[in-house]
This record gives sequence, C-alpha cells and structure tokens, in this order.
Amino acid sequence: MSYNYNYSYSNVYSKYPNSNSKFYSQTGNSVSSIAGTASYSYNDNKKYNKKSTVSSIYDNNLSSANSLGPKFLSKSVMPDYQFDDIYDYKPSNKSNKDYNKDYMNNKSSKYSYNNYYKKEEKEKDNKDYYSNTNETSIINRDLNSIINSTIGLSNLGNTCFMNTCLQNLIHSEDFIKRLISKKSSISRSTPISYYFFNLCEEMATSTRSVAPNKFKEKFGLKHHLFAGYGQNDTQEFCRVLLEDMNSELNEVKRKKPYVELTTSGKSKIQCDKEFDENFRGRENSIVMDSFYGQIINIFTCKCGFKDYSFQKILDLPLLLQTNSSISIDSLLEDYFEDEDIKFETKCEKCGKKRVHKKEIRFSQPPNILILSLQRINPRTKRKNSCSISFPEILDINKFIDPECGHGKEGEYILYGIGNHSGTINFGHYYAYIKLSDKYWYEFNDSFVRKMGGVDTRSTTAYTLFYKKRV
Repeated sequence: MSYNYNYSYSNVYSKYPNSNSKFYSQTGNSVSSIAGTASYSYNDNKKYNKKSTVSSIYDNNLSSANSLGPKFLSKSVMPDYQFDDIYDYKPSNKSNKDYNKDYMNNKSSKYSYNNYYKKEEKEKDNKDYYSNTNETSIINRDLNSIINSTIGLSNLGNTCFMNTCLQNLIHSEDFIKRLISKKSSISRSTPISYYFFNLCEEMATSTRSVAPNKFKEKFGLKHHLFAGYGQNDTQEFCRVLLEDMNSELNEVKRKKPYVELTTSGKSKIQCDKEFDENFRGRENSIVMDSFYGQIINIFTCKCGFKDYSFQKILDLPLLLQTNSSISIDSLLEDYFEDEDIKFETKCEKCGKKRVHKKEIRFSQPPNILILSLQRINPRTKRKNSCSISFPEILDINKFIDPECGHGKEGEYILYGIGNHSGTINFGHYYAYIKLSDKYWYEFNDSFVRKMGGVDTRSTTAYTLFYKKRV
C-alpha cells in the first residue's frame, strides 16, 4: 500500500508543500552515478613546523610560516591544541643519499633503505614518526588540518551565501573524514567534488584568505542560477551542492532495478531496513552517509491497521508560523506533529475508504543534522526576524521511532551556524563555527575572528549544523 498524494514526490517535503527541502521518497529517486578515479601524492620529505604562530587572527597571517606544509594556530591562541599528535613528524634525519651511500659501502641487503627504515622505527620506541606509511594517520593528519582551518574565503561579489555554506561544510568533521578516505575516487570527472576538495586542501595550507574562483566557476557552469554575482540563498545553495556531490560520488556502478516496497505482514524495522537496502542498491555515497536521514511515515486507519512509507531527507525545513520568540524544540514539535490526511484512502485490512492519521518520525537520524529555519516567506517574500532559541546540545530522541531507533542516537552537538542579517533584498550571510569542540569563530568572508561564545537566542540564525554526539 503506497500513499502518493499531490506533492509526495517532488522537490518539496510533504509536511510543508511550500518549502524547498529535497527528499527522496518511496516512489523513486533521482541521483545518477558518475565514477572517476584519480591519485594524489604527498611529498614524504616535507618537514612540518609546529612553531608557526599567528600574528593576527583577523588577517590570518602566520609569523613563521613553513611554505611546504600546513599552517597551525599557535598554542597562545588554542592552548589545548596538541601539536605533537598531528603534523609534527620527520621521516628521518638521513637523506636518501645517506641511505644509498650506506648501502653501497656495505653491499648487503640488510643495509637496504627498507631495513634502515625499520631499524630507525624500532629505535624510536615504536612511535609513529613514519605516519606517511599509515593510512589512518594520513587521514587524521589531513582531517585536522582542514577542519581546524581558520582561513577565510574572499567575497567574489555577493558570494557571502556561498562562503557561509562552504565554511560550514568544510568544518563538518564526519563528512570531511569520509571525503578524505575517498579522495582516490575524486577527479575532474567529478568536477564539483574535485574543486570542493581542492578548496579544502588550499584552505588547510594557506596563510591568508582564499578566493574560491575555480569552484564557483565550475559550479556556475552546471547551475546557471549561481553563475553570476547576484544574491542567492545559502540554504538552497547548500542543498544543490550536496545533491551534486551525492550524485558524483555515488559508489553504485550498476543500479539495481527500482522495487516498490511492500509493507504487508512486515514489522516497521523490517520495512525500514529493506527500504534502506533497496535505496542504497541504487544510490550510496559518503554524502548520504553523513547528511541524509531516513523518515518513516505511519498511516493509521480507524480500524487500527497501520501502514508505512519511507523517505530520505537532506535537511529539516522548520517553518516559522509566528513573529514571536520561539524555540527550536517548538519548531520540531510542529514539524513532527500528527495530522489527518485530507482525502480518503482504501485500507488494506478493512477494505474501506477512510481518512488516515499520519505520524512522522525519524527511523534513521543522520550523522549531521541540518536544520533550515524558513525565515523567508515564499508567498510574501518577506523575512521573519523573530528570535529563535536553540541549544548547544540537542536531544531529538522523542522524534525517533522507538521500534526503529537503537538506543539514544538522537543527541547532537551544535558546531555550525549560518547567519543572515538585513532584509531579503539587502542582507549579508556569515558563519559561526566551533573548532576543536571548544572555540567559536566568526567566518565573515575573508574576515575571521575568535569569539568568546555564541548567543543561543538569535534573530539572525538561518541554518544550524548539528553533529551526532558519540
């Protein structure tokens, strides 16, 4: 039994037909597969300098920068940052010539480069001085250099909406870690992902603000809405970008035929698992792993019979139906509120056409939860600047179906905020991002500053990024 009312499969979420939230429903999906391969090499002889310091947090100039390696914040700025854990390594005091010389003098394989390598590793008490040979160390090294970057993005001309989204995504730890692990699949045949990842790497090694020209150019070639330098919406840009990367990085080479989910005689958890497996047999990417959640719609007939349908969603659009102060919890309550379907549907059990009650719950909450506050009224084209309060620790367990959920997986930590100040026609976007789970920074185009904290009651908060608490 399937419920497909007027706007069930479109670019709007069924709860709010006027919103722009993208989702994939039980009736189908639309992400194509583009595969590409590439290889990235790193200079193993680079020596990273942990003594680099920040001369100014506002213009991001490092006073003693090593041009060969990533740059760091000094301990004076981030006192608890452990430099010894990442980037602070030296492959060896010996050069390749020294190894070759020793080898030739002894003319024995026991003095080969590899044996010297192993010998020196033991002499260092098995410490990981050779992290370039360890894939996990490389991923963690690259991950920390990216997500702890305090480099701004130049405004190319009304591109503050793009910069705000990019900063929040670049500092999304779960996503960037997955992206680094799949970098061999990122090439020019996956252009959006390729230039996004290049931008991440550039920001990890730069000493001053970065101009995202190449990324914008490639993105604009594919999406003409963002090709020029007009004002755009950061929420819309974020959805389009993640959908593009989801499509490009789809790991399914040969899609399985679409199969309609049948729920008769099955438990909710069986249906939930089957829908997810069927869906991932066609669409499966690191973007989906990080950002997409799964929603269960529960339809109950007056006779008591329950039927289910499922959807993949990228973010939760929270509609503001008041001009007064309101909390995120209240907005979530409105979103997940039960409702009566306004048309009759034949019940599979009793056979009668009746109005069904509909409940919405998470069956699989995402690793990164994006809450899109719908401040722009699509009908009046006016902005709602009411004050919204939001917690730094968010608990959504009451919105997770108890039969599908597994333990307390609905606890989240706030790490990113996309803000919008001004009006719909004369406004500006900027981001607040929490680094190392301790320090809040303002990323306002090329301007970056450390903050004492964030006000969790705001009239400018527009998009909230939460990561699952582990």
